[in-house]
Amino acid sequence: DKAMQAALQDAYESGKLRGKKLHEVRRIIEVRRKQGRGLEQNSAPEKKKEITTTALVRTYQREVEKQKLMIRKADHVQNRLMFVTGALRELFSDDNFSNLLRAEGLNTLPAYLSQRVWPQGSAL
Repeated sequence: DKAMQAALQDAYESGKLRGKKLHEVRRIIEVRRKQGRGLEQNSAPEKKKEITTTALVRTYQREVEKQKLMIRKADHVQNRLMFVTGALRELFSDDNFSNLLRAEGLNTLPAYLSQRVWPQGSAL
């Protein structure tokens, strides 16, 4: 709409949003419009607030922070997975541990974990 275009133009002209950031804000706006959410989550749908450059920049910064948090969580999960697969490799290299698992009928792993522990396809 016109108010959004004016706010985007103002953000561009003032130098607050340029290039890639401006395109990202436009993408965020389109996604939120399709999901039925505005720029401010707390705003009532009946009240149409004027869209400002500050609101656009704040929305962009929130989205960036969400993505950074998601990346940190993914790194944490990947580190834990690497630890678990390393520990399992170490444990499965011990014949006594492998024999104990076979005796208890625990000689299979979930397919994804098995592929991570034994990339070549070997198993217990």
